[in-house]
Amino acid sequence: MSSNPEISAVIATYNRREILLRSLQTLFAQDLAPELYEVVVVVDGSTDGTAEALRELHPRCGWRVLERPNGGISPARNDGIRIARGQIILILDDDIFCEPDVLRQHIAAHQNGLPQIVFGPVMISPESHATLATDWHRETVDAWMASLAHGAPLQWPYHAAIDPNTSLHRTIFRDYGAFDESLPYQREDSEIGMRFWKRGVPFRFLPTAVTYHAVIKKTWDAIGRDAPLFGKNDLLLARKVPEYRPYSVPARIAEGPWWLRALRRLVATMPISPAPLFMALLLPFELMRGVGLFRRWGVKLFRYQSSALAIRSATGEAGSWSNLRREFGLRLPVFMYHHIGETPRGWVPGLSIPAVVFERQIRWLARRGYTSIRSTDWLEWIRTGKPLPDRPILLTFDDAFADVARYALPVLKRYGFTGLVFVVTGLIGQTNKWDEVAGYPSLAMMTAEQIRCWAQQGIEFGAHTRTHPDVTRLSSQRLEEEIAGSSKDLEELLQTHITSFAYPFGPFDVAAQEMAGRVYDLSFTTEEGMNSLGTNPHVQRRAWVLPADSRVTLWWRSRIGFDPVARLRLQVRRLIIRAFFGSAEDRNIPHAG
Repeated sequence: MSSNPEISAVIATYNRREILLRSLQTLFAQDLAPELYEVVVVVDGSTDGTAEALRELHPRCGWRVLERPNGGISPARNDGIRIARGQIILILDDDIFCEPDVLRQHIAAHQNGLPQIVFGPVMISPESHATLATDWHRETVDAWMASLAHGAPLQWPYHAAIDPNTSLHRTIFRDYGAFDESLPYQREDSEIGMRFWKRGVPFRFLPTAVTYHAVIKKTWDAIGRDAPLFGKNDLLLARKVPEYRPYSVPARIAEGPWWLRALRRLVATMPISPAPLFMALLLPFELMRGVGLFRRWGVKLFRYQSSALAIRSATGEAGSWSNLRREFGLRLPVFMYHHIGETPRGWVPGLSIPAVVFERQIRWLARRGYTSIRSTDWLEWIRTGKPLPDRPILLTFDDAFADVARYALPVLKRYGFTGLVFVVTGLIGQTNKWDEVAGYPSLAMMTAEQIRCWAQQGIEFGAHTRTHPDVTRLSSQRLEEEIAGSSKDLEELLQTHITSFAYPFGPFDVAAQEMAGRVYDLSFTTEEGMNSLGTNPHVQRRAWVLPADSRVTLWWRSRIGFDPVARLRLQVRRLIIRAFFGSAEDRNIPHAG
């Protein structure tokens, strides 16, 4: 038998003798010449007789068994990779059953000699135990397979993992490192996958190399042991790979309605673990899972409980709920203004705020402990977790009216605040021509000198297209001229990178969002709501501030990003209009922009 097989299947195992022996049967039965492959099993301190059982096996293929003290799957896999002799390494688990052609297919996938990472499906085995944990795994696999259907492109971070049934040339481990042993039990597969992805190693899905996962884990183990480990290590992963922060478990604490966020905090800060209570609540669903309704709701409850315990574990790793919130859970209100000063006759209702009212609103924010930040501060927190004030707020001004420089910016300076002014770059020093053609009065725009002067005083400027068109009605060429062109104009004026963009009038489509994403780091809409780590960078939400806003209304806008009373009134109004006049009347409700 050749001492240098083409492929080595590496398995790390701990106290799972019976399922391992069943898994090995499928490897020994591969339709591949025995001299072309070997199986490497690393016994990670098992005490159930695994090592003794493996010594009784004498397969025809290459066969190596390494015993080591228990230390976790990452160091065990690294030891297995180190002693493997194949040029191709196939990562497997002790509960994975392989179709007879899996190893042959992985070898064929690497025949081009190019460095790549090849992974195949891991379906749920019919031999899996009938539990809610298995049902949850099956739903997860179904969603994962759907994301790969019809040749869909692979997406980071969802497909950037070295999971079981993944093969790669051993030189990739040599060049870019092996499994991170500081993550010995959970998230090690994603950490190494993200690392390889970032280094430019291509990933390839091989749908015909099918394996099956025999889920034998008890639901209670998944809830009480795996979920906390996942939460802790997911936080560590987000710290090590900052780009992963928006997708991480800790980022969830800022998502969802207020009651769900409050429930997460309650679970995370309880003096004793709620895991036993969760298991008791789940037991009836486990016993009745044969009934479809109980199975569906049981899986939902299992998912919610796992997420809550993962967040609790992440809280412990962060040191406190406050620490976790500052690092992952901040929610940013963004106030949207337009014209500041005396309301022109015939002007759009709500788009102008008297200077005295504006100062009153800024004073209220200052007294409430809010700190005005720049969009670059928000971007840096998203990307790296760089600390922000406890109560950050971003103040934006669309269109760059000259009266903003006259009335608003001096007020901000007086209170130690800053702002973000979105400039229609083709009309600098002119008037609001997009409003004039609609019959609204002419207003002066900021001049180039005003923009440069206020930029030197700490005011931030963003782009708002060149002529303020509805970007959803533009051709691809015009879209580039307006969106990318306004960035070029402003960068030439200020000699600095322009981070932010605002969609004129509010509407945007996929083409506009993609164009903005190629040019800017952040794009702002007129959609109401708060922004968090998980908010799409190019669908940033804003609260439209009105001149008649009371302190209560401002409180709502700063806490949840909109006025719930006004939203309810608007919904009722629209229902009445549609009931009596049809939906066309909705066009009379003004848009911001």
